[in-house]
Amino acid sequence: MVEELEQSIRQIAERLGQELRCSFVFSGKDRVLFPLESRGAQYFGVLSLEEPPFEGKLVTLGFQGKRLSVFPFTLGNARSLRDVIPELTPTTLCGEVSWGVVEESPALLSLVFGALWEKGVFPLSGTCTAEGKREELEKALRSSLWGAFAGGGRGKFGVFSQEKAWQFFKEASFLGYTVYILEGEGYVRKEVFAWEESQLREAFFRMSSREKETWKRYRDRSFRFSQDFVLSFPEEHCLRLLFAYFPLLDILEEAFAFLENQDIPFDLGVSFEKLPPEAHFFLAEELHRRGVDFHVLFPGIPEGDHDPSFHILLARTIGGYRLGFSCRDPESLPSFPEDWRSLYLFSAHPGFPALLEVIALQDPDFLRRLLQEALEAPGALSALEAVPDRELPGILEKPSLRNAVRNAAPLLFTRHRETLEAYLFAFENEIARRLREHLNLR
Repeated sequence: MVEELEQSIRQIAERLGQELRCSFVFSGKDRVLFPLESRGAQYFGVLSLEEPPFEGKLVTLGFQGKRLSVFPFTLGNARSLRDVIPELTPTTLCGEVSWGVVEESPALLSLVFGALWEKGVFPLSGTCTAEGKREELEKALRSSLWGAFAGGGRGKFGVFSQEKAWQFFKEASFLGYTVYILEGEGYVRKEVFAWEESQLREAFFRMSSREKETWKRYRDRSFRFSQDFVLSFPEEHCLRLLFAYFPLLDILEEAFAFLENQDIPFDLGVSFEKLPPEAHFFLAEELHRRGVDFHVLFPGIPEGDHDPSFHILLARTIGGYRLGFSCRDPESLPSFPEDWRSLYLFSAHPGFPALLEVIALQDPDFLRRLLQEALEAPGALSALEAVPDRELPGILEKPSLRNAVRNAAPLLFTRHRETLEAYLFAFENEIARRLREHLNLR
């Protein structure tokens, strides 16, 4: 049957005028479904006795007394596939380690999903600051569903929306996103820490009853978490902390109430550029006190700061949520205790360097052009031309350069999508191998 199916796929490819590849087959009770990959386009095939319940049929062939039909992988068809293949339904966070990613190519995302599943990691994909734009949200959702489908559906996965205002979660919730991360930095009143005593006193006399009750729970108190780690809240500092972070508590409570009323499975999280341990403790305690069941907190530990122990100790003691860390790759992560792996990691374009490494071997001049555009620096091309072809893959190991090409991935795909997708299609196995090596979690 396999050889006959491959022959039929070649016939379909001729009719469509495209080269097609089938990597996985999903067998159901009364039909067989499989992703069909091409250069920059995604399709799927259905082998069944009855007419499949999908739209936009492109080709139909007879196959062993059944119909072999091919459809475009549109968002509508992808959502219908979930009724047939339960593994294509996004879920909330599960497992010890979750890893959120964004990629410019659905084909590259499927390789990332496959690599993360092999590592026992729960993968997610989605959008960052889409501001509720339906077109962007639908594009990201379709890409995530293709990542799970073409990645072989070998595990659970999620779809995340990261926004600066919770109101932008509304459209994502209608589409079935499962994880919602609010960027909390914009709601922190940082100016409070520079107030004069007179300003602080004036704000004190205007405190609401809820603010006063909260303040009394921490005023002049200390909380010991270990022999070496004690959090203290002297009266004045406690007031400043309250006025700075209290508005965010209200915002997160509103976001949680909205999502809870949608009657959907969801996880809520909040991220910061840099969160002091005192604020971490205050927010986590008060959110739980309000009944806000949040699941992720990004304390904003900068790359290079390899001591997240205070935040880990707080999360472990308080419980109920995991810590989030943004990273380029596993090498840039801080060290974690072996008995504590409750993590939510985030990386932008983690698969792109693996694609460029393959291009370096196949077309060094094209790689130099891509790197020049990524760096956007005068003289970059002449400097790159001085690097021998055999050494080009190695220069991508430099953290600063890898970070630059990741940041430039959207721009480079906009300018060279057809060529990049062609390399993805032609060297998929080699790119996947390199990607698995890079995603080697310690």
